[in-house]
Amino acid sequence: MTSRQDTKLSLLMARLIHRIIVLDRDEKSCQGVSLTQHYTIAALYRKKRLTMNELSREVHLAISTLTRIVDVLVRDGLVQRKPSPEDRRKVIAELTEKGNEKARHLRECTQRFWTDILSRIPDEKKPDLTGQVKLLLEAMESMESVCVRQKAADGGGP
Repeated sequence: MTSRQDTKLSLLMARLIHRIIVLDRDEKSCQGVSLTQHYTIAALYRKKRLTMNELSREVHLAISTLTRIVDVLVRDGLVQRKPSPEDRRKVIAELTEKGNEKARHLRECTQRFWTDILSRIPDEKKPDLTGQVKLLLEAMESMESVCVRQKAADGGGP
């Protein structure tokens, strides 16, 4: 049975997540990219080069969806694809110089975005908030989605 406090907290978390997504999406669209394009660019910036399958796992998108995203990024000159030197059946994606510039710019914008938000929280509250967010993140990282669990229970697998 869910307690009244759990219900209040879950509703508050839903509002928080929604607000973060809306603000983040709006911030990225002002920079000329979608959220999924941003995640793709950021992953390639961190990892330098990835096969399409590795990139798909990194950004948690189906390969077909990721392919469409990468097609647009290639068209815009931000990403290049090339055959893997180890296995020519695999395709490697990496940022172009223009893509690296965009990634650096997006990283700076993201930092300003969070700095602006966090500047609205009193400094004396930040240590407690940090601990609570860390606790929540650890709880979230320790579980699978409800949908995945239900599919597995139904015999459908993940």
